[in-house]
Amino acid sequence: MGIIPEIKAVPSLASEAKVLLLETSGSSGVVALGFGTTIVAHRVLEIAKRHVSDMAPAIAEMLKECGWEAKNLDAIATGIGPGSYTGLRIGLMSARTLAMMTGSRLLGISTFEILAQHCLEAGHAKVEIIADAQQDKIYAQRFESNNSQLVSESELKIVSTAEWLANRDISFAIAGPGVTKVQPLTQAKEGMVVEQSGNINKESFLALALKKLFSHHSDDPLSLQPLYLRRSSAEEQWDKRIADKVNRESKSQ
Repeated sequence: MGIIPEIKAVPSLASEAKVLLLETSGSSGVVALGFGTTIVAHRVLEIAKRHVSDMAPAIAEMLKECGWEAKNLDAIATGIGPGSYTGLRIGLMSARTLAMMTGSRLLGISTFEILAQHCLEAGHAKVEIIADAQQDKIYAQRFESNNSQLVSESELKIVSTAEWLANRDISFAIAGPGVTKVQPLTQAKEGMVVEQSGNINKESFLALALKKLFSHHSDDPLSLQPLYLRRSSAEEQWDKRIADKVNRESKSQ
């Protein structure tokens, strides 16, 4: 691969920071450029185009649009899930490659934190983010505001839908891609608040990226791992077919 550049120093001013944002955990991908606290370019990649081969041209177009080069980036922030197995691999692979090529700081950010940050900015002091983990289970994590800063009130966990309902704290609004799964059940329970916010907000993502950048953080491109949701049956069947093919070929040699 050649010599990996040294990790760049943190810029002296937040207003001068150039950040690439990649979030591919959901049904569509968000690719954006931030200059300071402002989003200066963005693209949405629908599920059919959420591939590494589509990601690179989108990034190149945005850089050209802003008159930047990849080597100008101070940081590359990537959503690490929980989310789609395939989507997360695409985003993380792109982020790792660029970070190793440019020396830009790699910032892995929880997708649940991004969603919770947006809810906090919308005025919700306490929110629980949920996502469908399939097989009647959900991923859940609670967040709250502490002096206007997002803090995690619980660890990310996977629970059955029934267990989640039984232990539901109605003081927390709920948000995230799993809302549609539980909404018909929660509407019947008095006091529950449902906040629809399953899509990634670019400004909230950028805010978290800048906070991490100016704490002088940088993830290792070789060790940063995504938080996978349980894989879909189609993905499991595909991997099984590939594994069976490899086994057949190895036995025939």
